Amino acid sequence: MAPPKSLGALSNDITLGVYIFILTFQGLCAAMNGYILYLFATRKDLRKNKHMRLIIFLSLGDFLLAIGELPYIIYMTINWSPTLMDYDPMYIMVTAQPLPLQLKISATITVGIALGRNIALFFPSLYRRLDQGDFSNAVILIAVLLALFDDFLYWYTTTIEHHLNCGTIGCFVSDQFRYYWGISNMILGIMAVILSITIFWKLRMVSRGGKDSVASQQGPNKYAKANRTSTGILMSSLLFITVPSILVGIVELTGFSIFKLIGPFYSACLLVSGEWK
Repeated sequence: MAPPKSLGALSNDITLGVYIFILTFQGLCAAMNGYILYLFATRKDLRKNKHMRLIIFLSLGDFLLAIGELPYIIYMTINWSPTLMDYDPMYIMVTAQPLPLQLKISATITVGIALGRNIALFFPSLYRRLDQGDFSNAVILIAVLLALFDDFLYWYTTTIEHHLNCGTIGCFVSDQFRYYWGISNMILGIMAVILSITIFWKLRMVSRGGKDSVASQQGPNKYAKANRTSTGILMSSLLFITVPSILVGIVELTGFSIFKLIGPFYSACLLVSGEWK
């Protein structure tokens, strides 16, 4: 085995604080999304609603992330040290896998939701002809394929070795993967921001102008509910996934890794986003 590689001193107190924060929100995120999945499983009207498919898949991903990351976060919390942290790199790599998978899936689905609302608002005739089940399935398939590609690069580009005083998966993966991960998520984030801006602009125009053709076809209550749901999810994702992804991508371009400062940064963002949804 290669000798331990020191990446420099961290603010270990900040890292421990992030661990405790994540453990707290893992319980809340699992409970809230578990309840959503329970409603989906027990209510036939929700299961038949094709417009809810992407939202349900997001909740499922957030629930699995909260449960799947427990071994990773608990291990790092128990073995935390104020002076020297030296984690088992193979254990970290294996137990941290849900993070890159769910991050790419969540970012891709967020873009899919924003794209769907743009079609509804700007091209209502096309939206009425579009099968929402097929659209949702296509977005989910693309999200899963992108996540699997990330997972392939996650293992293919990384050399398993110790990294002293670094309590996050971001230090154990290769520089190439971290660079790709940050930039690819930044690109998805920029897409989500642009699509969201057009949605908010169109909704503002609709509120000023009165009736809209989509509202007249779907019914005002259903139309308003769809917009409220989509807007809430987009705002949550923008605040806790998209903006952090863009910032991390920009920081990675400078050669500095934010992972070395505040620990499992993305885990905290994903769990907060999952809780707010």
